Amino acid sequence: MTHKFVVAVLWLAIATSSAYSQTASHSRQSPTDADEHAMGSAPCAWSVPVLKADHTLNVERTIQMLKQAGFQCEIAVVGGDASRTWDDFKKFAAAANTAGIDLWPVILPPSEGTSAPYAHDYVAWAEAFAKLSLEYPHMRGFNIDDLDQGVSPQTFTREYVCRIYSAKQKINPKVLFLPTIYDLDRTVADRLAGCVDGVWLWWVNLEKATGLPSFLENSKLAAGGRFPIYGGVYAHWTSWHKQGNPEPKVFQETLEDSCQHADGTMIWNISLEPADPLLQITKTFLPGGSSPLAGKCGGSGTRTAASK
Repeated sequence: MTHKFVVAVLWLAIATSSAYSQTASHSRQSPTDADEHAMGSAPCAWSVPVLKADHTLNVERTIQMLKQAGFQCEIAVVGGDASRTWDDFKKFAAAANTAGIDLWPVILPPSEGTSAPYAHDYVAWAEAFAKLSLEYPHMRGFNIDDLDQGVSPQTFTREYVCRIYSAKQKINPKVLFLPTIYDLDRTVADRLAGCVDGVWLWWVNLEKATGLPSFLENSKLAAGGRFPIYGGVYAHWTSWHKQGNPEPKVFQETLEDSCQHADGTMIWNISLEPADPLLQITKTFLPGGSSPLAGKCGGSGTRTAASK
């Protein structure tokens, strides 16, 4: 009797311990943890628009070229010119959803212009994107460009950023709000924490990647685990670097560092033309590619997966 009682107690203790361990394991997977790599494990394309003869977006051809290149994620601006209308974006969202491609719309801040139809009513934009995401689940989230540039900080106070976040949360908490910034210290992190699902942090030096790992790691320290940081890489000349696109070697090093030290990576103005040299480099980072980081951007263990 005593022996059976001891065995029963031991069995109960083991079962309880196992159940607690499983519960604790699941409890550690908070919504923030689950969304940490929301941009995917391979670079997300912010591709050069593929246009029709009338300068409107060629939705079908864009989807075809994204799939041919191997991209599973696309970023698309809404507003600014005839190729970026809200109606065209909704068609794009439907096509991307059918193709299984994650889609991230970008809307313009006051420092850059206006995205129709909601203009600078960013709460209305958040509501519209949240509703659209219920219809097209592959529309994972949305971005407001250049949150901290020019006159934009006057609009995007902490109170207003939190209103944007709250608006989408009420409709679909699964759709994510990831604004663009270019610097991240503790002050900026404190202003954003709790009211964003992460940030797109861009490396603006097209001449070299030196310093990028420490830039990203220091930014993570400032965020203090309160939200993920996704690294932005340029594949095209810019207003501050008009002498041409980044050199292939620099582009590859920047992409490697971003994949290893950020929670995911986006590439601005990447061409979808098969012969483009920067696209050829990018494809090595996509699933099935030849890079040690292929399909592993932002994942655990990537900091030792590749060496220069």
